Amino acid sequence: MAGTVPFCAAERMLAWRYLRAKRSQGGVSLISIISFVGIMLAVMALIVVMSIMNGFRSTLLNALLGGQGHVFVQVIDQPAEEVDLLSNQIAAIEGVSSASPMIEEQVLASTDYAKIGAAVRGVRLSDLDHLPFLENGTAKAVQDGFGSGRNGGNLIYVGRFLANDLGVLPGDRLTLIAPEGTKGPFGVTPRRKTYIVADTFETGSVELDKLYILMPMVQSQLFFNIPAAYEFIDVRLDDPLATETSKQAIGELTTGHFIIDDWKRQRASYLGALNAERSMMRLVMLILITITALNIITGVVMLVKNKTRDIAILRTIGASRGALMRVFIMIGAILGLTGALFGLALGVATVLNIGTVEAVISFIIGREIFPPDVYGLQGLPAELDWAEAIFTTLWAMAMSILVTVWPAWSAAKLDPVEALRFG
Repeated sequence: MAGTVPFCAAERMLAWRYLRAKRSQGGVSLISIISFVGIMLAVMALIVVMSIMNGFRSTLLNALLGGQGHVFVQVIDQPAEEVDLLSNQIAAIEGVSSASPMIEEQVLASTDYAKIGAAVRGVRLSDLDHLPFLENGTAKAVQDGFGSGRNGGNLIYVGRFLANDLGVLPGDRLTLIAPEGTKGPFGVTPRRKTYIVADTFETGSVELDKLYILMPMVQSQLFFNIPAAYEFIDVRLDDPLATETSKQAIGELTTGHFIIDDWKRQRASYLGALNAERSMMRLVMLILITITALNIITGVVMLVKNKTRDIAILRTIGASRGALMRVFIMIGAILGLTGALFGLALGVATVLNIGTVEAVISFIIGREIFPPDVYGLQGLPAELDWAEAIFTTLWAMAMSILVTVWPAWSAAKLDPVEALRFG
């Protein structure tokens, strides 16, 4: 093997022969299998766990940003005509998908079944298309009669979980009580009115679906005593994460006359927790893969010990130290490569069929493992990130090769004379 090309057929044949040798022949087949299975399961676990984490992150952010805007411009006490004009100007900014004037106030929602605090959002009929959780938006509202009638009518949309808590269905009556009363000759009386539930909606987040009620803009202005005015402009962006650029552009447009806020500041702790959890989970799983790859050291060290005489003979007939080192490195590489690829396949298959996996586990344990009323999401979310999956596979391969370097170097340094004498 002296002077041969690195990783030639002879070196590959010898590595494969040692790898699959039985224990009676000085091999380490059992430890090799354990190392292979360990790497496979570690890669599979990391892909599945990170995909579920990505699914949680994506689902929660989509639900959160589906129920609220990305940037908010406060326009309290500004004439409605000027705000409408400003909304159109903001909507024309690059990166902005829509800008909708809104009103948002707290109320007490009351039925014979329950009394619950809620938030009413006054929206224009034309802006319903900008709310991603409302299917067909304006067209559905027109069909339902939402916004039609005197002062916007008396039809409202209610979050599905809020409707469940209140015990109301489409067509039922719901009384709303405003926090500020109406002054009269006998003092302040509570401002209240009974509305009809036109339909329910789902944003994808139980938290928001337990909170929001949509009301026609004209009716909300009347009910909350905000005539011909709005409270803020709800700005939706093409990229919800690019709020800084849009805030700067809106600030230049309004010349700093309005307070501008964004969802990332309002939900800083929420977003920070998601990012920290994701980073720490990735770090922990990568460490797990590294620890699993360390099992290969045991197998290769035992193999070197069992093959001491073989190594001495190979060195005697002209095998170079580099050739022997490459043989044992290839053993670790084969274990890492096959284990990582099988782990990749199993991980991807699990993620793509996560619903079936969840159903099987629920059937086995006899209960639902992910109840939506507890976790606030429908089903176990999983979103496969191919870049992350490939990185995980390459990391496992790299760690498998890296941990093999030391025992391979020890094998290459063996003195053939001493090995034959004491082997």
